Amino acid sequence: MTEHDLWKECLDADNCEIINEFLKLIDMMLKDIQSLEVLCVRARYEISKYLESPYDEYLKSDILSGLSRSYNDNPAYHYYIQEIYDGGDPMSFKEWLDTIHDAARGKDSSDF
Repeated sequence: MTEHDLWKECLDADNCEIINEFLKLIDMMLKDIQSLEVLCVRARYEISKYLESPYDEYLKSDILSGLSRSYNDNPAYHYYIQEIYDGGDPMSFKEWLDTIHDAARGKDSSDF
């Protein structure tokens, strides 16, 4: 089946194979983003240990800045979280927030 055929299938179906594959791809990419964010925060924390005052505190106070942007304004993201997480945003789940905040404090509490 060609890509064109897969898209054509979606016009008349409630369950579209290619859309489901895109949802799986988005989920894998989101998990990659989370892994990279944890690595970034851990690296910032480690670097802060070698900086002199007040620069160490500047970095620690800004340790979570500049990470991924919010996708809440994107209709495709809303569709993704509805279909995969029943409307919950995995970037706002307690487990994720605990993990990223632990990393910011130098704790390694996850497999991310």
